Amino acid sequence: MKDTDVHDWITFHRLRFRQRVTSMERVFTPVAGPDCWLFGPHYDVGPDGMLTGVSDIWGGVGIWHSQLAAEAMVTSPSDAMPWLEETVESWHCLAIPISHRGEVNWRGYVQKGDAVRKAPIDPDGPLIVLTSAGFISRDVATLPRIKRFVAGVVEVLDTFGTQASNVRRAAFRSSFDGRDGFTMSLWRSDEGMLHAAYNPSTHRSRIDENKEGLLSDRTSFTRLRVIQSWGDWDGKVVWTRL
Repeated sequence: MKDTDVHDWITFHRLRFRQRVTSMERVFTPVAGPDCWLFGPHYDVGPDGMLTGVSDIWGGVGIWHSQLAAEAMVTSPSDAMPWLEETVESWHCLAIPISHRGEVNWRGYVQKGDAVRKAPIDPDGPLIVLTSAGFISRDVATLPRIKRFVAGVVEVLDTFGTQASNVRRAAFRSSFDGRDGFTMSLWRSDEGMLHAAYNPSTHRSRIDENKEGLLSDRTSFTRLRVIQSWGDWDGKVVWTRL
């Protein structure tokens, strides 16, 4: 594939720092090059049911128009993220989006169905699902819905972890800059993901609640194929190109 291809390239990065890092005190310089860059702490839920913004695990997603730049980001991530020297573990992945739908605020404004440019051809292979959710406001009246949503994300990811087809899963807040957070789940097969997500299950119940307006105000869903990856995730190597 050429650098001028009309679809996006997505990079995923999961880092574990030596100690817990708070997004309210630590500011990471945005990575240069991608059309969109998200980086934030893993879901850490406080006693009030809200996200604390503090974790030793942080995740990043880059949306790139350039294949060459995306490949370089995965091959030599420390060039773009000097803070990697502070980590004890990292995982990096290059993927191609094959579908995208929904509404999301990843660039400082809400986009409807056009936040990610999908590839015209599915190259097949292991699957990554990238999701997001957002709220119009975070006022007092919205807090009960936000807390219910946060609890639901934790519950769903725990349920995914019981599925044989699920390799890894994580949820991250996009720091505290107002943009939507994201989850990523890694699957051995499309069939396994579809079974876990849409058969009667915790996830299916949360989808129904969301459609009824009981959870978030907007959501997005992106499916991607793994092109290459390297690094450790919880002490284990997770995929190269299968």
